[in-house]
Amino acid sequence: MKMPVLFRKFFKNKFLYKCFYLIALLITLATSFSFGQCTNCGSNYPTGTFTTTSNAWTTISTNIWGSEYHYATLNTGYIYQWKATATSETYDTQLTLYPSATCTGSISYNDDYTPPGDNQSLMAYQPGTTAVRILLSQWSCTSNSTSTTIQWRRIPTTPTISASATSICSGTSVTLTASNLAANDDFIDIQWGTTSGGTQVSADAYSVTVSPGATTTYYLRYYVKGGNPSGSGIYTGVASVTITVSTPPTAPTGISVTGGGSSICLGELRTLTASGGSTGSGCTYQWYAGGCGSGSVLGTGISLSNISPVTTTTYYVRRVGNSPCSNTTGCASITITVNSASTAPTSIVTTIIP
Repeated sequence: MKMPVLFRKFFKNKFLYKCFYLIALLITLATSFSFGQCTNCGSNYPTGTFTTTSNAWTTISTNIWGSEYHYATLNTGYIYQWKATATSETYDTQLTLYPSATCTGSISYNDDYTPPGDNQSLMAYQPGTTAVRILLSQWSCTSNSTSTTIQWRRIPTTPTISASATSICSGTSVTLTASNLAANDDFIDIQWGTTSGGTQVSADAYSVTVSPGATTTYYLRYYVKGGNPSGSGIYTGVASVTITVSTPPTAPTGISVTGGGSSICLGELRTLTASGGSTGSGCTYQWYAGGCGSGSVLGTGISLSNISPVTTTTYYVRRVGNSPCSNTTGCASITITVNSASTAPTSIVTTIIP
């Protein structure tokens, strides 16, 4: 079938065609905008002005109808979330946020959010405007008399981190927790990384357990989901905590002697010094003469000075790691042999050889 002459002439006219296209685009955008940001403000229910100090979901009402709105006062130090769920998700909810004095010029909105349900609305907003009204509508911006639950909460704009320890020994673990959130759920991502804003550790976890091999800084931020003027969620600021990792000492492998050898005469002095192995991130020493870890500690430094045993004695030394590496190593040992000194003769025996 041939196109009628009038239409052929219309589409050959570039100016008319461009005008037609522009009008169609504007109509499409206006329709989309009106469905996303409703203006069908009916009655104020529930009455009063709501506030919250909780980062856990708090119910405003379980019996709000389409076209009803309520007022709230917000704090600029937080990101706010609202979610609307009809009984058994029987209809497609819409939420629109306005300054409290008007029902035009929306500042946030949301139609559908998944998960957990296609008919649930989730809206997020970071003030900005602190005196607001929240409008519930049925898609597309209509009224109804279906009981609907609206809940809300506020999320801190700066996370905080609770660490089970900030100084650990190599090979041990530490647990990091988002301490200023009540819990994790489908409506927020709790992101952990080793770079600011990164997700190298976890893209979404209330707490994480890490075992760094070296001193490491960990970063936390929240991604608060929900509609806003840009159609996406809102990121918080970033918090960080540095976990300092210490290394444990290893056992000394030998003991050196200064002032002479390991064989002495009674009354001579020697100094013993531990050698070999590793001191780790810091340690003390324990010297013994009754066995490794047996008897009283003779000294706690790397050297045991001016020993002068009266009998042959074996000396032992081990390392004890400084906190948080409080390990005790095995011992190295050395034996100091004490030789008896010569004494003066007390008589002379004469032997006559015939």
